[in-house]
Amino acid sequence: MLCDSPGLDEKEEAGLCIDDIPHILKGCIPDRYQLTRKPITPSHSTFITSPSLKERIHCVAYVLDVNSVNHLPCKMVKKFKRVQKEVLHLGIAHVALLTKVDNWDEILQDNFLNMNRSMTYESQIMYVSKMLTIPISNILMVGNYASECELNPFKDVLILSVLRQMLRATDDFLEDLPLE
Repeated sequence: MLCDSPGLDEKEEAGLCIDDIPHILKGCIPDRYQLTRKPITPSHSTFITSPSLKERIHCVAYVLDVNSVNHLPCKMVKKFKRVQKEVLHLGIAHVALLTKVDNWDEILQDNFLNMNRSMTYESQIMYVSKMLTIPISNILMVGNYASECELNPFKDVLILSVLRQMLRATDDFLEDLPLE
């Protein structure tokens, strides 16, 4: 199952409440719960005190615009680092998705071997790797469908290969869990 949440925002009064993130990662917030700016607490009526494995998050995907990642405000970088610290503490698999990529030829060469070694996007890849302490192999690039009327098979192949990489990271995470 894929889980989506509001994104982080530079402003404190907007975006996902950063205090909810540990509860989301641990599976303490029920499916379809409407997140608000007020953090959920263990005393909330729907708070899950003993989440099962299926309720926990198994892979976190940071989604960043490749064209603006090098210019993130300091407050956003601090928020990303705070989230990543919690992800690492819990041992959860993680990847970064760089979106709005438009240089297909370079990325799709040699059966996807260049996905993480793109010269065009090298500075962005290195910045994200350093900021989030994510291995370069876990930084993946995808294109977006924004206003196209037709599907683009190159974008589709890239998106599906990224999904496969995320599933592999998740599988590795699950294999490393102790038997319950």
